[in-house]
Amino acid sequence: MHFDGLCRRLGAVDPKPLADAIDALGEDAWGEYQKRQQQFKVHSATETIPLLFDEDSRHTDPTEWPRLAALEPALRPALDLIRGDYPPVSDKPGYFVRIILTRLVPGGAIPRHRDGGESLARSHRHHLAVTTNPLVEFYVGDRKHHFAAGEIWEINNRQPHEVRNLSEQGRVHLIADYVVPGERIDDPAGTVYA
Repeated sequence: MHFDGLCRRLGAVDPKPLADAIDALGEDAWGEYQKRQQQFKVHSATETIPLLFDEDSRHTDPTEWPRLAALEPALRPALDLIRGDYPPVSDKPGYFVRIILTRLVPGGAIPRHRDGGESLARSHRHHLAVTTNPLVEFYVGDRKHHFAAGEIWEINNRQPHEVRNLSEQGRVHLIADYVVPGERIDDPAGTVYA
């Protein structure tokens, strides 16, 4: 979603419970779903565990994947923090339309791109750094950011952004897209409503 600025920090949570819960899924969990990195060349250096996700990029009625329930206790602090940051603008409650775990492989990069599509222009995109280190560079616009473990950031995904993992360990982020029904968004392509 486009907003005035490049990114903003919402707050932080303890990343350890979520990191431990992800580790408990086992290494094989990272290889089970490969369509996202196959469909989008920009994500070819990533691995994905879908939690609330649809391949058709729908904006309503998202599909819950089995691991969402298993990880829910560890996800709750981050999701509650995000929910609490957005007051409703209509009588409809806000909702998450996508939640995924994504791991950028050691030495991997996500090339510079802008997110497109109707739903991504109408939802707040959040990154929670679960496992990271100072050698991971996240650029939004022309500014380099380092999102420390536990920090939750909203990024302006309508601005060019890219990531470089210059380390020898995988970088794991939770990506959560939140919709505030009725919210007015002044997108570069024109005014839209969530």
